[in-house]
Amino acid sequence: MLLDTLGQLDPFLVGAVLLALLTLDGSLLIGTVVPGDAAIVVAGTALTGPAEIAVAALAGVVGCFLGSTGGWLIGRRYGSRVRHSRAGRWIGERRWNRAERVAMSEGGGPALAASYFLPLVNGLTPVLAGSLGVPYRRFIRWAVPGSALWVTTYLTLGSVAGTFAREHQHLLVPIAACAAVLAVGLFVIVRRSRAARAAVSPAAEATAVSGPAGSPEPESAARPPR
Repeated sequence: MLLDTLGQLDPFLVGAVLLALLTLDGSLLIGTVVPGDAAIVVAGTALTGPAEIAVAALAGVVGCFLGSTGGWLIGRRYGSRVRHSRAGRWIGERRWNRAERVAMSEGGGPALAASYFLPLVNGLTPVLAGSLGVPYRRFIRWAVPGSALWVTTYLTLGSVAGTFAREHQHLLVPIAACAAVLAVGLFVIVRRSRAARAAVSPAAEATAVSGPAGSPEPESAARPPR
C-alpha cells in the first residue's frame, strides 16, 4: 500500500524533496501547479514522530526561505513582466489581485506571515512583494516565522493522518467517500453563491444609476428651466 511505502521513507530524503519543492514554490510559481500545502501534507504522511517532523520541518523552512528570497528577487528584477507573461495570465488576475492585497495589506507583517495559509496566494506573494517594493528585510522577517508555522502545522496534520490511516485501513473507503461528498457539496455551494452575487451586482448598479423603480422624478427634472 502507498501509505506503508511512504512510512518507510528516510525522513532526510523527505526533507530534501520538500526543500526542493518549496524552493520552487516561492520562486518559480510551481505552487500554482503543485500546491505547497498538498506537498507538505503528503510529506507529513511519511513521518512517524516528533523527531522526524522536526527534521522535515527544518528542511521545509529552509526551502521557504530560499523560495521567498528568489521570488522577491525575481519580482524586484522583472516587476510586472512576470504577472503579464503567459504563465501569469494562466494563473489569473483574480489570484494576483488577492496576493497583491496581502502584500500591501494594512496588517503589514502579520498579513505576510499569514499569507502562507492561503493556498496558491502563498506562491505569488514573494514575487509581488519584490515588484511592489516591499523592503526585503521587512518581508523576510515575517516570511520566515510564517513559513515555519505553516510547514510545521501541515507536516503534523499529515503525520497524524498518515498514522491513523495505517492503523485503521478498513475505514479509508468510507472516510474517502464522505470527504468526496463534502467536497462536492462545498463546491456546489460556492458556485451558486458566486453566481448569485454576479446576478445581484448588475441589478444593484442599475438601481444606483436610475433610482428605485416607481420613484418620482426630481422636481428640477420635471419642470423645464424658466
